[in-house]
Amino acid sequence: MAENSFIVVLQQRLDVCLAQVEVIGSRSQAQKLIQGGHVTVDDKVIVRSSHQVFPDAIISWKFPLEKPLNLIPQDLPIDIVYEDECLMVINKPSKMPVHPGAGRPTGTLVNALLYHVGSALPYPKDAPFRPGIVHRLDMDTTGLLVVTKNESAHRALQKQFESRSVKRQYVGIVWGTPDPRSDTIDAPIGRSSKNRVLMTVRPDGRSAVTHYETHEILGAASLMRFQLSTGRTHQIRVHLHYVGHPLLGDADYGGASIRWGPVTRNRKVFYKNIFDVLNRQALHARSLGFIHPMTGKFMEFTEEMPEDMIWTVEQLQKDTAYFQYS
Repeated sequence: MAENSFIVVLQQRLDVCLAQVEVIGSRSQAQKLIQGGHVTVDDKVIVRSSHQVFPDAIISWKFPLEKPLNLIPQDLPIDIVYEDECLMVINKPSKMPVHPGAGRPTGTLVNALLYHVGSALPYPKDAPFRPGIVHRLDMDTTGLLVVTKNESAHRALQKQFESRSVKRQYVGIVWGTPDPRSDTIDAPIGRSSKNRVLMTVRPDGRSAVTHYETHEILGAASLMRFQLSTGRTHQIRVHLHYVGHPLLGDADYGGASIRWGPVTRNRKVFYKNIFDVLNRQALHARSLGFIHPMTGKFMEFTEEMPEDMIWTVEQLQKDTAYFQYS
């Protein structure tokens, strides 16, 4: 069976079945692959998303090669933690999307990577380089991610993400302190019916598992660490909102207003100052570990919290109004 293939277990629509593959990740992405002629069922190309697949059928897919000419290299600052001939590990800043999207052709990590590889020896400027985005971080989430420089490395790392063997640890600042202080959130995630841009916990969603532990209590907030067993869109943010402890500063999931302690005038001013500096969800991809696709050796990288989160932790320790009322 081909590398990007699997055997159908239940009868269902082709796009629904394909969307369950972690590296594809969504029904819309599955539909793009199907309609583009990149999916086969029992070696027959299928271009209709609603096509019914039955148990024991073999679904295969391939990702179309992006055309570098359609992407614009840009000289943007990027923090390269590690680089060799087949991959790079990047410490992504906030406010930088990973890849171009509708109405956003520039200013992304992909644009910066194209410039870096095109202008740095031994890669000539006309080299057919396509940044292999194996996984993603939200635009306002900082931290580590790995990108590949060739198809073989891309496929090898894809398999590691699919098998959930990649080690990923995040650190975040949440409202309140979860009880218990260390636990696992196992709640399926799907697209929100109220806002299609956002995700939510729903019984018909895809399996999502987040392990957490409380690292430090900061009065009205806590510094947490998270380990992912799955990689759903907005997973940590959605799960924390679901258990009533949203990430500090997360406007999409209820974390950009006072959620713990009294809502007094002084505390409103205090937290407005924090949100003015933080200006995003307080989430950072702290560590990343994987088996190198060429050497077979396990590699692990760690990047501590950025300055805005360090500053926020220091400020939260000054929230005397919370301690007075708690």
